[in-house]
Amino acid sequence: MADPLTLLRQFNINKRDVTEKDDQIIFGEFSYLKNVKTNYMVYKAGETSAKDYYTLEALHFLLKNVSIPHPIYVQKAAAAKVPVVNRVDRKALLAYLNGDTDTSASIDKSAPLELGTSRTATAKRPGEFVESQEIKKAKIEVSQKESQILQEKNALAARYSSRPEPVIGGISVTSNDVGSSLSEAMSVETIAAIKAKRFAKKRSTIRGVPEEEIEAVSLENRAFIESEIDVTRDIISKERVLRNRNNILQSLGRTFTNILSISIVKSRADTSKAASTATSSQNDSADKSKQLPPKSYSRYDQERFRGEKETEEFKIDTLGGFASMKKSSATPQHNPQYAKSPARPPQSSKVPVPVKPNKSLKRESKTPIIIVPASLSSLINLFNVRDFLQDNRYVTAQEKQQQGYKKQSEATISRKRDLVEMNLLRGHTAPITGENQIVTIPYRIIDCPQRLDPKEWERVVAVFVAGPAWQFKGWPGLTKDSSPVNIFTKMKAFHLKFEEVALEPNIKKWDVTVLTVSKNKRHLDSVSALKFWEHLDKFIMKNKRHLRF
Repeated sequence: MADPLTLLRQFNINKRDVTEKDDQIIFGEFSYLKNVKTNYMVYKAGETSAKDYYTLEALHFLLKNVSIPHPIYVQKAAAAKVPVVNRVDRKALLAYLNGDTDTSASIDKSAPLELGTSRTATAKRPGEFVESQEIKKAKIEVSQKESQILQEKNALAARYSSRPEPVIGGISVTSNDVGSSLSEAMSVETIAAIKAKRFAKKRSTIRGVPEEEIEAVSLENRAFIESEIDVTRDIISKERVLRNRNNILQSLGRTFTNILSISIVKSRADTSKAASTATSSQNDSADKSKQLPPKSYSRYDQERFRGEKETEEFKIDTLGGFASMKKSSATPQHNPQYAKSPARPPQSSKVPVPVKPNKSLKRESKTPIIIVPASLSSLINLFNVRDFLQDNRYVTAQEKQQQGYKKQSEATISRKRDLVEMNLLRGHTAPITGENQIVTIPYRIIDCPQRLDPKEWERVVAVFVAGPAWQFKGWPGLTKDSSPVNIFTKMKAFHLKFEEVALEPNIKKWDVTVLTVSKNKRHLDSVSALKFWEHLDKFIMKNKRHLRF
């Protein structure tokens, strides 16, 4: 049996009539009291622990007067002494009851449910309920069907009870004979031998069942199943869906980039292992060649030990002699061939002193900057930018204000990335380790770009465009007609919108990447967030590689 809120929604979507009688509201064969509470909570501005729920009469009265304005509806409800549905809850409640949305945030799934009463199961009272001929006929048919099922059960029990009695050792044994009569009829050794023989035969044989008996049993079981259909249907109607596919697919800020990094690390490990194997094989072959015994020295084979340039510097003819030379030219003092070479200038022994860096120079920051709109009407600002870009979950600025979040002058988000993935994106190599190396990269978020100096403007990598052109008033790089087309060449532009809302005209003319989120499907927020980081990484890789990303 379903809860009253679900029944009211189903009857409203299917355009079925809901009747009121005395103090009850009737849904076909089920009825509920008018003052029964549903599990739809009443909105309260303050945070209170006590929860209040709308009654079934209040929701039904709203559906009957949905076409009139809200002030007139409040007057009619007060005149009829019916609880009023707040204006804050009216839009979401009607969207749920009309079938526009599958669920609502105001539905409390943990609230106790009131069970209705079945009108067909009520007792017969004079003047209140008179059975028609059709109902009496249906009851007679049900009683006949139950008696037929009972007969089929008894026939099935008789069939199994009429099987032949087991025979042990040529002696028929009944259920009454098992026990002391068996021990009196046969000895202990005979009983043990029969048991061993029976177990050995049972291991190698399977008792066959006739096909006629199987078909008869299946037909009878089918009759038993059909008799329990109403009970099963009643049980299924009381079941409630705790989680659906939308709730399961919400990742709540979790990322699955480690799966890709694991495959990359494994492939690189296999490659390095193959390279190390090839290097070790080359080293083994080189060691074998070094271990060969050298040739022994021979005085008759000296040409093998003489290098080609052994005497080139001295210009000595090793095949000549002193027989054809004069005595004076044979000495180095009279031979011009042995003229002294000019002496080399002595080298300086001074060592160059390294230049010390100037400590007065300030280190430039490499943190990227992202600019968001300052308007509260924009879908993204300083209130909810951390939830969207860091946790991959979109939350409206109004919800953050209700939670007590205060606006700051600027914010910083931390993006976790895998080191292997970063190096592959930049074309670098990283050491292969067994564990994933996670690196946290900060991003600075601001909404007042007038405070930036020229060096900080060079670190601006992205801007969220709201739509109007006055958002870029006073920015460097505007054209003569105050168009921001030149600005979008120095930073990546994004526009966030609901998928149900039309696109701004200016966004169509500018070079802007559009990101869409749904009003209800929160599990799709991570898709838009990952799309933002993918486009931003490509832009920084191409235009501003000196920054951290």
